[in-house]
Amino acid sequence: MAGVCQAEVETEVKCNPHKFYETMKYSLHHSLPFSLKDLLMHKYLKEMERVRAPLGFGNIFFQDDKNMIIVLSVEEGDIHNHYKHFTVTISVKPKGEGSLVKWAVVSEKHNDEVPDPHHYLEFYCKLNEKVDAYVHKA
Repeated sequence: MAGVCQAEVETEVKCNPHKFYETMKYSLHHSLPFSLKDLLMHKYLKEMERVRAPLGFGNIFFQDDKNMIIVLSVEEGDIHNHYKHFTVTISVKPKGEGSLVKWAVVSEKHNDEVPDPHHYLEFYCKLNEKVDAYVHKA
């Protein structure tokens, strides 16, 4: 029976947590020197290409600048052919001189044949690497 699925990944990045968070919050969809579309070419992620919203993922419906948390709700695109609801939470925490970045996905599948959202975690890890490299160059 289709139901609510959860998946999460946490990666360590070298950059300052506040810089990483601010980059995710404000400029990811506008000014990074790499294409989100290049990252989206993974066969499981093509449905995300048509999502149009902040950060290239969804609409921000919760943001906590003090605790560096952003919650996105994906409300457009082909992803809804597979999932009734798809929410992503990004949290950034200091770790030594760098940061820990956690992505958590909560989704509800239309049916049992839809894969759990675990395949998105690879994309989020790649995105963390790209943002980290970008912030270090800036």
